[in-house]
Amino acid sequence: MNVFILNDGCVREDALTQNLRERLKKENHSITTDYKNADILVYTTCAGTGYSIDECIKTSYCLQYYKKKTSPLIITGCLAGLVKELDFVKNRNDIKIIENKDFVVPVTNYINEENKRTTKKLSLEHATRKICNEDIFIQFMLEDGCTNKCSFCKTHYYPKKVESISYLDALTYLKEKIRNGTKIISLSGDNLTLYGIDIYKKPVLHNFIHELSEEERLKYIIVNEITAQNMYPDLLEELASNKKVVQVSLQLESASDKILKAMNRGHNLEKYDYIVRRLQEQGKIIDTVLMTGFPTETEEDLEKTINYIKERKIYVEGISGYEDFYAIPSHELEQLSNSEKRRHLMTVSEAIQKSNYEVLENTMDYSFTKESIVVGHNDKRVYLANSMTHYSIKKDLYSLPLGTIVKDQPKRIVKRIGSTINFQYRY
Repeated sequence: MNVFILNDGCVREDALTQNLRERLKKENHSITTDYKNADILVYTTCAGTGYSIDECIKTSYCLQYYKKKTSPLIITGCLAGLVKELDFVKNRNDIKIIENKDFVVPVTNYINEENKRTTKKLSLEHATRKICNEDIFIQFMLEDGCTNKCSFCKTHYYPKKVESISYLDALTYLKEKIRNGTKIISLSGDNLTLYGIDIYKKPVLHNFIHELSEEERLKYIIVNEITAQNMYPDLLEELASNKKVVQVSLQLESASDKILKAMNRGHNLEKYDYIVRRLQEQGKIIDTVLMTGFPTETEEDLEKTINYIKERKIYVEGISGYEDFYAIPSHELEQLSNSEKRRHLMTVSEAIQKSNYEVLENTMDYSFTKESIVVGHNDKRVYLANSMTHYSIKKDLYSLPLGTIVKDQPKRIVKRIGSTINFQYRY
């Protein structure tokens, strides 16, 4: 069958979608981009913001309208529970709603008319996202859910309790990956700082990172979705002192204490900065995400954020514009006009592009960036990674096997293509 797959979900849904595609290909199905003529359509939705809810509903409606009448549309992901209540879905035999959090096996069961179960092993595989071609560089979703109540967050209308993967199961699985060639692991979650509180009644991420790093064949660990609000001493010490931890993603949103308080972030800039300084003193790359257009935000608030990012040399992974929604507490605050939101987003975006360029140049002096690992081949490029992924244009590197460690590299440059900034190598 020709299967059309569209993912509008988050990184977790991307990992699941990646695994779904591979599973269907192994079962001799073809993946197509032609949704109008596909035999089956799979749409993974998002409920992260009011805007994403609205967009996913519109997309669902369009897909069911333009698809072939005989082609089933499978809707899954975070919004599946809400979409089933909409009129265009009710009493439709050609629309299937799958609400399972791990939807890979349920979707394939529906397509193949089977009744298989999701085993523990499959769940672990579905929590794994490949970076580039193979398992040399992977992202692993160790935890799901968050107990914090940021005023802009979906936890107010789409609450999810913290659900951690068993410590032993996850560690055993990842150690096996390492023995089979994985050299870089990026650990992720909704709020990874909380890993373990549901199972062990206390956070245990520091122990997990320490044990994982003892695998000799593992070169680098990247730690994502860490919050200053939930940081605890043992974790900070482990992140700072562990030589295999090379990059930490520490959520910021704004460097204005006024805005942080309005966001109910649970920390001020002083606490955030203490963590950043401790990690940077030990040579860690810090990246973050920012939010602009939050209610009551002023030009002065933006300037504080921009200046702080530049001063601390933090890499900004992404900038999101605030999206209002009636079900979040920040809806009650005085909102900025759409023109103000756009202006704020443009101001920060332009400043951060320049700042990111400078941060990438500085990372060339970090000890662990003196060598990289071949993690993929594509378009006559060899993709190399240590923490930041970059690529080589030297032709005699095209034949290097995946997993090869490249040392004594030639002069590195930072190249800007549009809004994207990458490492390249000059020869």
